[in-house]
Amino acid sequence: MFVYLHTGFNGTEIFETIDSDYQYIAQKLNDLGIVYVHLVDHSSQGAPVVSPVVVNNIRAAFKGTLILSGGYDVARAEADLASGQADLIGIGRHFISNPDLVERLETGAELAAIKYDLLYTAGEEGYVDYPVLAEVEN
Repeated sequence: MFVYLHTGFNGTEIFETIDSDYQYIAQKLNDLGIVYVHLVDHSSQGAPVVSPVVVNNIRAAFKGTLILSGGYDVARAEADLASGQADLIGIGRHFISNPDLVERLETGAELAAIKYDLLYTAGEEGYVDYPVLAEVEN
């Protein structure tokens, strides 16, 4: 189950009881046997900042696997995993612009910039034309 927090995604709006409603829903998902909840935080892309309180409340209420995503770097991902804040961290868009993302994260290499104007468009440009680290270093 994907939950887009505080984004206005698909016309949803932020309302007064949103934080407590999300906590209630997370608790009820346990009764349905939902295996995981993926919380997507788009504040790194200009959406409103998600309060750590709402994430903590969902973490406390939901007993299954919790996946967090949105603007993560290695340090923040490792901190949230080590603290138990999340069971998994999702990293999406950087996989498009870094075909060798795992190697780059492991070595601390700079990430290739995403060509936002080419995301989700027809054609190969912006998908298969990003250089791998070995090409950048040569």
